[in-house]
Amino acid sequence: MLEIVQAGQAGKTKFLFDMHRLRTRVFKDRLGWDVSVTEDGLEVDQFDLPETVYMLALDDNKRVIGNWRLLPTSGPTMIRDVWPEFLESNPMPSDPNVWETSRFAVNSLQGESEEGLAQVNKATQELFCGLTELCILCGIRQIYTLYDMRIARLLKRLNCEPLAVSKKIKIDDNYAQVGSFLTNKDMLARLRHACGITRPIVTEDMLPPILQSRMMVSDAAPNGVWSYAQTAA
Repeated sequence: MLEIVQAGQAGKTKFLFDMHRLRTRVFKDRLGWDVSVTEDGLEVDQFDLPETVYMLALDDNKRVIGNWRLLPTSGPTMIRDVWPEFLESNPMPSDPNVWETSRFAVNSLQGESEEGLAQVNKATQELFCGLTELCILCGIRQIYTLYDMRIARLLKRLNCEPLAVSKKIKIDDNYAQVGSFLTNKDMLARLRHACGITRPIVTEDMLPPILQSRMMVSDAAPNGVWSYAQTAA
């Protein structure tokens, strides 16, 4: 199951703390990245802003085992502010309807057991489908994200090919690139088919306050991209 929350959202503190601890397990402990971790074991950086949105995958005990962080490209983003060299070959607009995703992580508390691997697989599929559903629901027409070649293989399996990619640049020991992805009905259909998901998993009542004002009004926009209207807050 998924939860969609924003930083500091009332009633969601447990999920947010779980998410930051998940990021510590994945990025600090498993991958060995040079990230900042608080005394409480929370991985936090300068992009965990009040307007940041998180899509979280939960296990059956409602513990966070997956995360995606979302920010509009009209504000600070990791790609623009930390890795601008990737944008030389795949420019990213500053647009409230184009968002960046970062800190993708999935890690089961069941470890490498059969149950744990099944949880990771399910959470990954739900995060990809859920992100696309969220974007369609909220009028976010395109996503930019930085990923390495391990994620590129996953994208191929999910039939989630990018619209455009940057040149590959080596970060530490791995090559990475920035991809831009259309978040439209065609992408959702391909993801659902690859994942075996047939029903929506994101609904309007799941949206945090910062996204509540973004409403779908039509699917008749050019190239299959859904349009939206701003409603009164």
